[in-house]
Amino acid sequence: MLLSKTRNRWPGVSASLLLGCLLFIASLRCEAQNLVPNGSFEQIDSCPVYPALTGFQPGAIPDQWFSASETPDYFNACVDTVTSLPSNMVGYQQAFNGQAYAGMWSFLWDDSREMIGAQLVSPLSIGETYYASFYVNAAYGGQQPIDIGCGNTGLLFTMDPYFWVTYMPEYGLRNYAQVYSANVITDTLGWTLVSGSFVADSAYRYLIVGNHFDNVHTDTAYIGPSPWDIYYGWAYTLVDQICVSPDPEGCPMATGMIEVSGANGGVFPNPVKDELHAYFGEKLAGEIRVVDVLGRTVWIGSAAGKDQLDLPVADWAKGQYVLNWIGKGGRRSFKFVIVE
Repeated sequence: MLLSKTRNRWPGVSASLLLGCLLFIASLRCEAQNLVPNGSFEQIDSCPVYPALTGFQPGAIPDQWFSASETPDYFNACVDTVTSLPSNMVGYQQAFNGQAYAGMWSFLWDDSREMIGAQLVSPLSIGETYYASFYVNAAYGGQQPIDIGCGNTGLLFTMDPYFWVTYMPEYGLRNYAQVYSANVITDTLGWTLVSGSFVADSAYRYLIVGNHFDNVHTDTAYIGPSPWDIYYGWAYTLVDQICVSPDPEGCPMATGMIEVSGANGGVFPNPVKDELHAYFGEKLAGEIRVVDVLGRTVWIGSAAGKDQLDLPVADWAKGQYVLNWIGKGGRRSFKFVIVE
């Protein structure tokens, strides 16, 4: 977690993980293999404990991963702290797969970036086509000053690692990555699949995940007010289920253009206790409907031509809800949770 240039966390050290193909006598072929070890961040030596809660510190880092730039974060449901899930310091979000994910600042005012890295299970073969994918979510609604989503979060393959430690320079931005999202990720509700293929021009051994483009080359979009009601222009991205394979069916691949919400709006505060404020970014057209986790409608109304709704929720049951609304760009959904 990079805030005010805090540099007091130490990354872990990567280790290689050799996996063999399972030989099935009937088929006599190797099953598709993910070259990214621990791609869903589920494997960890032990549940993170205080004070090693953020920053990819020893004791708070998934197996096989390391910090490649600054202080990214590891979130796991096994803890009950600011890095738990689904509710944590950057919002409310279930993992796409399992009970863990990683997060990083992907757009800050001074081109600062947080990145994570891992050593591939085996080096890439020069001239071979590889298929890669990962899931991303625009963090929003927590205690951190997040108010925009950004594009360009992606996968960069390298020959050498970069194990970031305190006071080292950040990982250099190249305005390039083999696979990345050119679309701005503003979906705070669900996970967006980013995928692509490339031909390896080197025997790459490492993978660096993050926004490898500077601010000038990165598009952004407003999500909603920060918890401090001040515009910062900062984006934080969650990532899960990272996959790289030489098999075109080895990783989940998008069938067309990446679909993102594109919503210029959001809900705050989140979690909420008394009154929820929903900002739409445009005049509302149609109804607003709030449903609970079982899909039951708990409230229907409208903003009467306004671009913001103030909804009292103090008497509602505690738990997770989804607010759906209709705007000029189509239907939008925002997730929020009511707490004590």
